[in-house]
Amino acid sequence: MRNAAVFIAMLLIHPAQAAEPFRLDLPLDCEIGRTCWVQQYPDHDPTSGFKDYACGSQTYDGHDGTDIRVLDTASLINVIAAAPGTVKAVRDGVADHLMLTPEDREQVGNRECGNGVVIAHDGGWETQYCHLRQGSLAVKPGDHVETGTTLGQVGYSGMAAFPHVHLTVRKDGKSLDPFSNPDDGTACGTTRNSLWTDDAAVALAYANGQLLRTGFAASKIEIAVLETGALGDSPLGADWPALVGYGWVINLAKGDVVSLYLAGPEGFAAENTVTLDRAKAQYVLFAGKKRPVSGWPKGDYEARFEIRNGTELKLTRTWSQRLE
Repeated sequence: MRNAAVFIAMLLIHPAQAAEPFRLDLPLDCEIGRTCWVQQYPDHDPTSGFKDYACGSQTYDGHDGTDIRVLDTASLINVIAAAPGTVKAVRDGVADHLMLTPEDREQVGNRECGNGVVIAHDGGWETQYCHLRQGSLAVKPGDHVETGTTLGQVGYSGMAAFPHVHLTVRKDGKSLDPFSNPDDGTACGTTRNSLWTDDAAVALAYANGQLLRTGFAASKIEIAVLETGALGDSPLGADWPALVGYGWVINLAKGDVVSLYLAGPEGFAAENTVTLDRAKAQYVLFAGKKRPVSGWPKGDYEARFEIRNGTELKLTRTWSQRLE
Protein backbone atom coordinates (compact mmCIF):
# COMPACT_ATOMS: atom_id res chain seq x y z
CA MET A 1 0.00 0.00 0.00
CA ARG A 2 2.83 2.34 0.87
CA ASN A 3 4.37 1.91 -2.62
CA ALA A 4 1.01 2.64 -4.25
CA ALA A 5 0.64 5.80 -2.20
CA VAL A 6 4.12 6.94 -3.21
CA PHE A 7 3.30 6.28 -6.91
CA ILE A 8 0.06 8.29 -6.67
CA ALA A 9 1.94 11.12 -4.98
CA MET A 10 4.50 11.14 -7.77
CA LEU A 11 1.72 11.41 -10.36
CA LEU A 12 0.31 14.39 -8.52
CA ILE A 13 3.71 16.05 -8.39
CA HIS A 14 4.64 15.17 -12.00
CA PRO A 15 1.37 14.97 -13.97
CA ALA A 16 1.53 13.45 -17.45
CA GLN A 17 2.18 16.19 -19.93
CA ALA A 18 -0.44 16.70 -22.66
CA ALA A 19 0.74 16.04 -26.18
CA GLU A 20 1.87 19.16 -28.02
CA PRO A 21 -0.73 20.33 -30.57
CA PHE A 22 0.16 19.83 -34.22
CA ARG A 23 1.56 23.06 -35.63
CA LEU A 24 2.95 24.07 -39.01
CA ASP A 25 5.74 26.47 -39.83
CA LEU A 26 6.32 28.00 -43.27
CA PRO A 27 6.91 25.32 -45.95
CA LEU A 28 9.29 27.53 -47.96
CA ASP A 29 12.60 29.14 -47.08
CA CYS A 30 11.49 32.56 -48.27
CA GLU A 31 10.16 35.92 -47.14
CA ILE A 32 6.39 36.15 -47.54
CA GLY A 33 5.45 39.28 -49.46
CA ARG A 34 8.92 39.77 -50.93
CA THR A 35 10.21 36.51 -52.45
CA CYS A 36 7.07 34.36 -52.10
CA TRP A 37 3.32 34.94 -51.86
CA VAL A 38 0.16 32.98 -51.06
CA GLN A 39 -1.70 32.72 -54.35
CA GLN A 40 -4.50 30.28 -53.53
CA TYR A 41 -6.17 28.72 -50.48
CA PRO A 42 -8.32 25.60 -49.94
CA ASP A 43 -11.93 25.83 -51.13
CA HIS A 44 -14.52 26.05 -48.32
CA ASP A 45 -17.60 25.99 -50.56
CA PRO A 46 -19.12 22.48 -50.80
CA THR A 47 -21.06 23.43 -53.94
CA SER A 48 -19.75 24.03 -57.45
CA GLY A 49 -18.87 27.56 -56.34
CA PHE A 50 -15.73 28.46 -54.41
CA LYS A 51 -14.69 30.54 -51.40
CA ASP A 52 -11.51 30.69 -49.37
CA TYR A 53 -11.51 30.71 -45.56
CA ALA A 54 -12.00 34.50 -45.52
CA CYS A 55 -15.03 34.23 -47.86
CA GLY A 56 -12.88 35.63 -50.66
CA SER A 57 -12.19 34.31 -54.15
CA GLN A 58 -8.52 33.31 -53.77
CA THR A 59 -9.20 29.65 -54.58
CA TYR A 60 -11.08 27.52 -57.09
CA ASP A 61 -13.66 24.75 -56.93
CA GLY A 62 -12.35 21.69 -55.13
CA HIS A 63 -8.89 23.08 -54.37
CA ASP A 64 -7.62 21.18 -51.30
CA GLY A 65 -4.33 22.90 -50.50
CA THR A 66 -2.43 26.14 -50.02
CA ASP A 67 -0.43 27.42 -53.01
CA ILE A 68 2.60 29.53 -52.11
CA ARG A 69 4.23 30.89 -55.23
CA VAL A 70 7.65 32.29 -56.04
CA LEU A 71 8.27 35.11 -58.50
CA ASP A 72 9.14 33.11 -61.60
CA THR A 73 10.51 29.83 -62.88
CA ALA A 74 14.09 31.08 -62.46
CA SER A 75 13.62 31.54 -58.69
CA LEU A 76 15.57 28.93 -56.72
CA ILE A 77 13.89 28.64 -53.32
CA ASN A 78 13.92 25.62 -51.01
CA VAL A 79 10.80 23.75 -49.96
CA ILE A 80 11.19 22.80 -46.28
CA ALA A 81 9.34 20.55 -43.86
CA ALA A 82 6.60 22.47 -42.05
CA ALA A 83 6.66 20.05 -39.09
CA PRO A 84 8.80 17.12 -37.88
CA GLY A 85 7.94 13.65 -39.14
CA THR A 86 8.96 10.73 -41.34
CA VAL A 87 9.05 10.80 -45.12
CA LYS A 88 6.33 8.45 -46.34
CA ALA A 89 6.68 8.79 -50.12
CA VAL A 90 8.48 10.82 -52.79
CA ARG A 91 8.28 11.24 -56.55
CA ASP A 92 10.84 12.79 -58.87
CA GLY A 93 11.42 12.71 -62.61
CA VAL A 94 8.41 14.78 -63.73
CA ALA A 95 9.48 17.58 -66.06
CA ASP A 96 8.97 21.21 -65.06
CA HIS A 97 6.54 22.69 -67.56
CA LEU A 98 3.98 25.46 -67.06
CA MET A 99 0.42 24.37 -67.84
CA LEU A 100 -0.72 27.01 -70.31
CA THR A 101 -2.88 25.07 -72.80
CA PRO A 102 -5.44 22.23 -72.73
CA GLU A 103 -2.82 20.05 -74.42
CA ASP A 104 -0.39 20.72 -71.56
CA ARG A 105 -3.00 19.59 -69.05
CA GLU A 106 -3.79 16.41 -70.96
CA GLN A 107 -0.14 15.38 -70.88
CA VAL A 108 0.00 15.57 -67.07
CA GLY A 109 -2.37 12.60 -66.69
CA ASN A 110 -2.55 11.33 -63.12
CA ARG A 111 0.64 13.10 -62.05
CA GLU A 112 -1.07 16.36 -61.07
CA CYS A 113 1.14 16.74 -57.99
CA GLY A 114 4.25 16.48 -60.15
CA ASN A 115 7.38 15.88 -58.10
CA GLY A 116 6.43 15.70 -54.45
CA VAL A 117 6.98 14.56 -50.88
CA VAL A 118 4.54 13.12 -48.35
CA ILE A 119 5.46 13.30 -44.65
CA ALA A 120 3.71 11.37 -41.87
CA HIS A 121 3.46 13.12 -38.49
CA ASP A 122 2.39 11.95 -35.06
CA GLY A 123 -1.31 11.78 -34.29
CA GLY A 124 -2.54 10.83 -37.76
CA TRP A 125 -1.37 14.05 -39.41
CA GLU A 126 0.15 14.15 -42.89
CA THR A 127 1.55 16.87 -45.14
CA GLN A 128 2.08 16.70 -48.90
CA TYR A 129 4.28 19.06 -50.94
CA CYS A 130 3.65 19.20 -54.70
CA HIS A 131 5.21 20.72 -57.86
CA LEU A 132 8.84 20.49 -56.72
CA ARG A 133 11.61 21.14 -59.23
CA GLN A 134 12.72 18.06 -61.13
CA GLY A 135 15.95 16.60 -59.76
CA SER A 136 15.90 18.75 -56.59
CA LEU A 137 14.44 16.25 -54.10
CA ALA A 138 16.73 15.88 -51.08
CA VAL A 139 14.91 13.19 -49.04
CA LYS A 140 13.83 9.56 -49.45
CA PRO A 141 11.17 7.36 -47.86
CA GLY A 142 11.99 6.52 -44.25
CA ASP A 143 14.03 9.68 -43.61
CA HIS A 144 13.22 11.53 -40.39
CA VAL A 145 12.87 15.29 -40.93
CA GLU A 146 12.70 18.19 -38.52
CA THR A 147 10.89 21.46 -39.04
CA GLY A 148 12.96 23.33 -41.62
CA THR A 149 14.63 20.29 -43.22
CA THR A 150 15.13 20.89 -46.96
CA LEU A 151 12.89 18.64 -49.07
CA GLY A 152 13.73 20.08 -52.49
CA GLN A 153 13.18 23.27 -54.47
CA VAL A 154 10.07 25.05 -55.69
CA GLY A 155 9.28 24.04 -59.24
CA TYR A 156 6.41 23.82 -61.68
CA SER A 157 6.05 20.11 -62.36
CA GLY A 158 2.66 18.46 -62.69
CA MET A 159 -0.48 20.61 -62.92
CA ALA A 160 1.20 23.96 -62.28
CA ALA A 161 0.31 27.14 -64.14
CA PHE A 162 2.86 29.11 -62.10
CA PRO A 163 5.91 28.14 -60.01
CA HIS A 164 4.77 27.23 -56.49
CA VAL A 165 4.49 24.60 -53.80
CA HIS A 166 1.04 23.16 -53.13
CA LEU A 167 0.77 22.15 -49.47
CA THR A 168 -2.01 19.73 -48.51
CA VAL A 169 -2.63 18.96 -44.84
CA ARG A 170 -4.53 15.82 -43.80
CA LYS A 171 -5.77 14.43 -40.50
CA ASP A 172 -6.62 10.71 -40.59
CA GLY A 173 -6.79 10.93 -44.38
CA LYS A 174 -9.09 13.98 -44.53
CA SER A 175 -7.82 17.23 -46.08
CA LEU A 176 -8.02 20.26 -43.79
CA ASP A 177 -7.38 23.97 -44.29
CA PRO A 178 -4.43 24.98 -42.05
CA PHE A 179 -5.83 28.52 -41.88
CA SER A 180 -9.27 27.61 -40.55
CA ASN A 181 -11.09 24.42 -39.55
CA PRO A 182 -14.38 25.51 -37.98
CA ASP A 183 -16.09 22.75 -36.02
CA ASP A 184 -19.61 24.21 -36.24
CA GLY A 185 -20.19 23.83 -39.99
CA THR A 186 -19.21 27.41 -40.80
CA ALA A 187 -18.24 27.55 -44.48
CA CYS A 188 -15.89 30.52 -44.24
CA GLY A 189 -15.28 33.78 -42.46
CA THR A 190 -13.45 32.45 -39.40
CA THR A 191 -9.87 31.57 -38.48
CA ARG A 192 -10.91 28.95 -35.93
CA ASN A 193 -8.48 26.08 -35.19
CA SER A 194 -5.59 27.46 -37.24
CA LEU A 195 -2.67 25.03 -37.50
CA TRP A 196 0.03 27.64 -38.11
CA THR A 197 2.59 28.67 -35.53
CA ASP A 198 2.18 32.23 -34.28
CA ASP A 199 5.05 33.52 -36.44
CA ALA A 200 3.80 31.72 -39.54
CA ALA A 201 0.25 33.02 -38.99
CA VAL A 202 1.53 36.60 -38.88
CA ALA A 203 3.61 36.14 -42.03
CA LEU A 204 0.71 34.49 -43.86
CA ALA A 205 -1.94 37.07 -42.93
CA TYR A 206 -4.66 37.28 -45.61
CA ALA A 207 -4.03 39.97 -48.23
CA ASN A 208 -6.25 41.40 -50.94
CA GLY A 209 -4.00 42.34 -53.83
CA GLN A 210 -0.25 41.74 -53.73
CA LEU A 211 2.31 43.30 -56.01
CA LEU A 212 4.82 40.86 -57.49
CA ARG A 213 6.84 43.08 -59.76
CA THR A 214 7.05 46.54 -61.33
CA GLY A 215 9.35 48.05 -63.90
CA PHE A 216 9.89 49.66 -67.28
CA ALA A 217 9.97 47.85 -70.60
CA ALA A 218 10.24 48.55 -74.33
CA SER A 219 6.83 47.01 -75.15
CA LYS A 220 3.66 45.71 -73.55
CA ILE A 221 4.10 42.86 -71.07
CA GLU A 222 2.60 39.36 -71.11
CA ILE A 223 2.13 37.31 -67.93
CA ALA A 224 3.71 34.28 -69.62
CA VAL A 225 6.94 36.23 -70.08
CA LEU A 226 6.92 37.38 -66.45
CA GLU A 227 6.30 33.83 -65.17
CA THR A 228 9.47 32.56 -66.85
CA GLY A 229 11.68 35.43 -65.72
CA ALA A 230 12.58 36.07 -69.35
CA LEU A 231 11.96 39.82 -69.16
CA GLY A 232 14.91 40.57 -66.89
CA ASP A 233 15.82 44.04 -65.65
CA SER A 234 17.41 46.46 -68.06
CA PRO A 235 18.04 50.21 -67.89
CA LEU A 236 15.97 52.57 -69.98
CA GLY A 237 17.21 52.58 -73.55
CA ALA A 238 17.40 55.63 -75.77
CA ASP A 239 16.56 53.36 -78.71
CA TRP A 240 13.48 51.74 -77.12
CA PRO A 241 10.58 51.79 -79.64
CA ALA A 242 8.22 52.45 -76.73
CA LEU A 243 8.51 53.28 -73.05
CA VAL A 244 6.12 51.25 -70.91
CA GLY A 245 5.65 51.04 -67.17
CA TYR A 246 3.99 47.93 -65.75
CA GLY A 247 2.73 46.40 -62.52
CA TRP A 248 2.13 42.67 -61.98
CA VAL A 249 -0.29 41.78 -59.20
CA ILE A 250 -2.17 38.78 -57.82
CA ASN A 251 -5.48 38.23 -56.02
CA LEU A 252 -7.45 41.28 -57.05
CA ALA A 253 -11.13 41.65 -56.15
CA LYS A 254 -14.14 42.63 -58.21
CA GLY A 255 -14.47 46.41 -58.21
CA ASP A 256 -10.77 47.08 -57.73
CA VAL A 257 -9.62 50.15 -59.66
CA VAL A 258 -6.09 49.55 -60.94
CA SER A 259 -4.11 52.56 -62.18
CA LEU A 260 -0.66 53.26 -63.55
CA TYR A 261 0.73 56.77 -64.12
CA LEU A 262 3.94 57.73 -65.94
CA ALA A 263 5.74 61.06 -65.91
CA GLY A 264 9.05 62.19 -67.35
CA PRO A 265 11.08 65.03 -68.81
CA GLU A 266 9.73 67.53 -71.36
CA GLY A 267 6.12 66.83 -70.43
CA PHE A 268 6.20 63.07 -71.00
CA ALA A 269 3.10 61.52 -69.41
CA ALA A 270 0.90 58.45 -69.82
CA GLU A 271 -1.70 56.67 -67.73
CA ASN A 272 -4.02 53.68 -67.74
CA THR A 273 -6.88 52.87 -65.35
CA VAL A 274 -9.05 49.73 -65.33
CA THR A 275 -11.99 48.84 -63.09
CA LEU A 276 -12.24 45.07 -62.69
CA ASP A 277 -15.62 43.47 -63.38
CA ARG A 278 -14.57 40.25 -61.61
CA ALA A 279 -11.86 38.90 -59.33
CA LYS A 280 -8.47 38.27 -60.94
CA ALA A 281 -5.95 35.67 -59.77
CA GLN A 282 -3.26 37.48 -61.77
CA TYR A 283 -3.23 40.76 -63.62
CA VAL A 284 -0.73 42.96 -65.47
CA LEU A 285 -1.45 46.62 -66.09
CA PHE A 286 0.80 48.76 -68.25
CA ALA A 287 0.86 52.28 -69.63
CA GLY A 288 3.23 53.94 -72.05
CA LYS A 289 3.91 55.71 -75.32
CA LYS A 290 5.76 55.14 -78.57
CA ARG A 291 9.11 56.83 -79.03
CA PRO A 292 8.85 60.35 -80.41
CA VAL A 293 10.60 61.20 -83.66
CA SER A 294 13.16 63.23 -81.76
CA GLY A 295 13.91 60.29 -79.45
CA TRP A 296 13.49 59.92 -75.70
CA PRO A 297 14.56 63.03 -73.79
CA LYS A 298 17.17 62.47 -71.11
CA GLY A 299 16.14 62.74 -67.49
CA ASP A 300 14.15 60.97 -64.76
CA TYR A 301 11.14 58.82 -65.60
CA GLU A 302 8.76 57.92 -62.79
CA ALA A 303 5.87 55.44 -62.52
CA ARG A 304 3.18 55.12 -59.87
CA PHE A 305 0.98 52.03 -59.50
CA GLU A 306 -2.21 52.08 -57.41
CA ILE A 307 -5.09 49.81 -56.44
CA ARG A 308 -8.23 51.38 -54.99
CA ASN A 309 -11.62 50.02 -54.07
CA GLY A 310 -14.17 52.66 -53.22
CA THR A 311 -12.45 55.14 -50.91
CA GLU A 312 -9.80 52.62 -49.82
CA LEU A 313 -6.28 52.86 -51.18
CA LYS A 314 -5.30 49.18 -51.06
CA LEU A 315 -1.83 49.40 -52.55
CA THR A 316 0.56 51.93 -54.02
CA ARG A 317 4.11 51.72 -55.36
CA THR A 318 6.37 54.29 -57.05
CA TRP A 319 9.61 53.66 -58.96
CA SER A 320 11.89 55.64 -61.26
CA GLN A 321 14.88 55.44 -63.58
CA ARG A 322 17.17 58.00 -65.15
CA LEU A 323 17.90 58.00 -68.87
CA GLU A 324 21.42 59.35 -69.33
